Amino acid sequence: MNISTLDLNCHDVNTINAALLGYESVLDRDYLIIPGLEGFKQTGAPTYTSDSPREHNVESHQPQPCILINGVVRSNLVSDDEMICPHCGCRMHLNAHLSCKIRHVPIGFNPTVLDVGTKQYLCPNCKKVYREQVPFKACGHMITEHLQTFVEGLLESKLTLKEVAKITGLSQPVVKDIDKNRLNRKYTVNGEGKEFIKPEITSTKLGIDEFLLHSGHKYATVIIDLDTGHVLWLYHGKSKEAVYKFIEHVGMDWMKNVQCVVSDMNADFQSAFKEKCPWLKEVYDRFHLVKNFNDKVISEVRKDEQKRLIQEGRLEDAARLKGSKYILTTSAETRRQNDNKEEMKDGALRKRKRSNDKEETIFDAPPKKKTYQDLEATYQNIIKDNKLLLGLDFVKNAITDAYNTAYSYEVMNEQIVSIIDYCRGIDNKHFNWFANLLENHIDGICNYALFHITSGKVEGTNNMIKTLRRRHFGIPDDDYLFLKIMDESRR
Repeated sequence: MNISTLDLNCHDVNTINAALLGYESVLDRDYLIIPGLEGFKQTGAPTYTSDSPREHNVESHQPQPCILINGVVRSNLVSDDEMICPHCGCRMHLNAHLSCKIRHVPIGFNPTVLDVGTKQYLCPNCKKVYREQVPFKACGHMITEHLQTFVEGLLESKLTLKEVAKITGLSQPVVKDIDKNRLNRKYTVNGEGKEFIKPEITSTKLGIDEFLLHSGHKYATVIIDLDTGHVLWLYHGKSKEAVYKFIEHVGMDWMKNVQCVVSDMNADFQSAFKEKCPWLKEVYDRFHLVKNFNDKVISEVRKDEQKRLIQEGRLEDAARLKGSKYILTTSAETRRQNDNKEEMKDGALRKRKRSNDKEETIFDAPPKKKTYQDLEATYQNIIKDNKLLLGLDFVKNAITDAYNTAYSYEVMNEQIVSIIDYCRGIDNKHFNWFANLLENHIDGICNYALFHITSGKVEGTNNMIKTLRRRHFGIPDDDYLFLKIMDESRR
């Protein structure tokens, strides 16, 4: 049916919506033939109604206007004379005509409700009651199978529960239940939602990390395949039990193909993998090493130096260290790039200011503060005549060089040992702490030269989890959250 053939002045909204969706209109355009509904026969013209069915949108204080279509189920298998009681075999009698409202795929921008009439039969012998079933009704909800498929398609296109509920007119709990059943069918054994399916493809490199599950220091563990980025396992807590359960889940035959595991310096994860799979190599990338150095060494040394200068009465030198954490933790290359970027911003700001002087603006915005700062010159001024701060820069550059030139285990081991010796030679408790950290994890650090893998995908997965929870305004159901994480990692 072509929309151009409609008389738009007749205000026949139902007919226009039907034409937009390809429905066929008959009998003076008062009736719709809805395809795919087995045994459904329409008995009345579609009407707008504010009657709220059982599954109305709970966010709206007033029922959402919808299209109500009246009809009955005409089954070819059952008639008044042929209904036999499944319990005693006696012929049943027609007892009553009943109706139920079932949500259907929206027509245009309006939710659709089918008012379906069915028959109820009574057995005169055993007094059992049988109600005629609606063949196109979805299991578990008062919606059609077509609407369930439509909702699943919207959810697969990364729409949130709230967005899908607004489009279909369903409540968010119903949409969530449909989505959870869909994910159970994809990622759990037999779709029962009790056990994750075993990965079909073996992995050679794994990544493991914990993420914050709930406030109050409640964490969960995630294990991913570094080759594909797929989430393989999720578990409550961040103890050894998470690793034990994962190995039990995939089996030792599957684990024999794994060569290495990249993680942060969590001792529980390391010992658990070594206990069950002693051939695995642990790998620590530069990110966690530098982060520990910045947080536990640079920050603490800067605070100690500032206190010492104040006690010695060198207030001007102590003032230079105030707010200098960013400058001390950045590399020379980052400082140079930042200086060039700030120079360009400053030039653009001056040009924009000259342009705004000639034009009137709608809002009287205050002038922007000058953000340009020569980081390299400030850094040189800070470390001047301070050997301890200069030592921080040496260790930081040595770590970077060790990872950038890591072409063999032996060469990288020599470089890390030289950094340990340098830290030992400085009479400072923070440098000694970092030397102990390197010494206790030297094997995992030097394994980077063998595999050249990082925890970038693991950190990206953690960011994906945070974004997923923000988009859905939080997901309190942990099982549903874990299923969503697995599904999101495979997009």
